[in-house]
Amino acid sequence: MNNKLRYVKVVKENIDIAFEIQSVIWENEPDYNGFSEKIANAREDNISFIVFLDGIPIGITGVYVEDVDNDSIWLDWFGVLANYRKRGFGRKILFDTIEYCKKLKCFDYLRLDTTYWKDRPALNLYDDVMDLKERYTAEDTKEVSYNYLIYTYSLHGKKVKPWNNKYLGLVSHYEKCKKDAL
Repeated sequence: MNNKLRYVKVVKENIDIAFEIQSVIWENEPDYNGFSEKIANAREDNISFIVFLDGIPIGITGVYVEDVDNDSIWLDWFGVLANYRKRGFGRKILFDTIEYCKKLKCFDYLRLDTTYWKDRPALNLYDDVMDLKERYTAEDTKEVSYNYLIYTYSLHGKKVKPWNNKYLGLVSHYEKCKKDAL
């Protein structure tokens, strides 16, 4: 096997492949509308890719920007299908995404948000690769702890500036994803 990964931009002709991968990895939170919005508003800093191995789709990755943060680009829907995990593909895809972000030369940091559920496959990778891990509690209440983490990677060797729990609106975003999935 060649093991050469190929990245194909998500467009209307292949959106169903991207959505199928996303639906398998995040069965409770697929976001077809998010892919549609990226296609309609395509920019280098707002893009998704299907990752192919020898012509077979094995994962997705992408990036976007947050209005509240001009220094960072954010990892979006990064994942590898279960049959291709623990073979180094996730690490390769993450580092390829980091290189993509570096080439944009517009951002100091790559950040990502994730929930830290037990046995979440990518957490060990994030812990190993990313420069900083922070708890995100800005949207927690007395009744509910959402268990979010923010990871940061310095794209150009600059000292990492912590996220410091700035509000992101993650609860409403993920609730919208769940509603759209129904």
